[in-house]
Amino acid sequence: MDKNQKMNSDEHIVFLAPGFPKDENDFNCIPPLQEFLTKLISEYLSAKISVIAFQYPYHNKNYTWKGINVIPLGGKNGIFKKPFVWSKAFREVVRINNSIPVNVVHSIWLGECALIGNILSKKIGCQHICTLMGQDVKASNKYLKWLKNGDTKFIALSKNQAEQFFKLTNKKVYKTIHWGIDSQQISNQERDIDLLGVGSLIPLKNYSLFVKTVEEIVKLIPNLKCKLAGTGPELTKLKTMTEEKGLTNNIEFTGLIDRKEIFKLMQRSKVLVHPSKFEGSGYVFAEALVNGMNIVSFNVGYAQKHPKWFIAKDDNDFINITKKLVSDELNFDSVNLFPLQETLNNYSSLYGISAT
Repeated sequence: MDKNQKMNSDEHIVFLAPGFPKDENDFNCIPPLQEFLTKLISEYLSAKISVIAFQYPYHNKNYTWKGINVIPLGGKNGIFKKPFVWSKAFREVVRINNSIPVNVVHSIWLGECALIGNILSKKIGCQHICTLMGQDVKASNKYLKWLKNGDTKFIALSKNQAEQFFKLTNKKVYKTIHWGIDSQQISNQERDIDLLGVGSLIPLKNYSLFVKTVEEIVKLIPNLKCKLAGTGPELTKLKTMTEEKGLTNNIEFTGLIDRKEIFKLMQRSKVLVHPSKFEGSGYVFAEALVNGMNIVSFNVGYAQKHPKWFIAKDDNDFINITKKLVSDELNFDSVNLFPLQETLNNYSSLYGISAT
């Protein structure tokens, strides 16, 4: 155990996050954190968990989520409100610590939460863990410059992300811990969707390559069936591309749908087409594999060689791999390369807690 890690009869971990589910039906707000906390409180009954949500939900009324005390600060992503949000977060954690001493401050994203977490850990004398989430590991992140030389234990989600962190800081992460997932029960139903894309429709996710890939494959398989689930600023552009290329009968845009419905789509789909240019982890990879899908991606996030995972070198390679897969006999067995129990074991060791 680290010398700065306090232990009490009831271990107390405070999570600092930009957002948190507003209720137990808010499935799309940071799903990997939701899965992790659900598992954590089910196996570590003596541990007390508190969550400070800086920006979302857009109110400031305390509530409970699966028995966890959540304190929303209602920042609503307002730039000029940030100093007030930070000040309130600081006061709330100090207040909580005065009631039940805090052993660990765990911030999610290397951003404002990590900044406040770093200050708080020194103020109340506990360890600070920061989980890197994705685009926060970029040279443009000002918080990275401010926090890289402190005592914070930075946790990467993948080998790719850890390497990126080292390139930017010349400092190794404390540990690499994936966001895990529980295995899924798959019904024996027909895989009637050839290609599925799931994610935010933003330039970084590169879904124009999804449309181009479909365009090429349709030349060989005119009745190709594809779905693209998600929403974002690229939606209109992608729909226009689809119409111009005559693919409206091949690509369906589902819009934003909840996670349960995404899993249903995954269990009907053959190949996850994920052309993103960058991922911290790519939790959708873990979701696709446990739901029996095969994957085509670039070398981003969790990407690794596997009989069901095909990593492209460039756009042409991406298209050609996908083209071959839709004509092959594929395996739709569920595979869990990122078990949630492993995630829990790694973090519980860092927290210094033991199962009840």
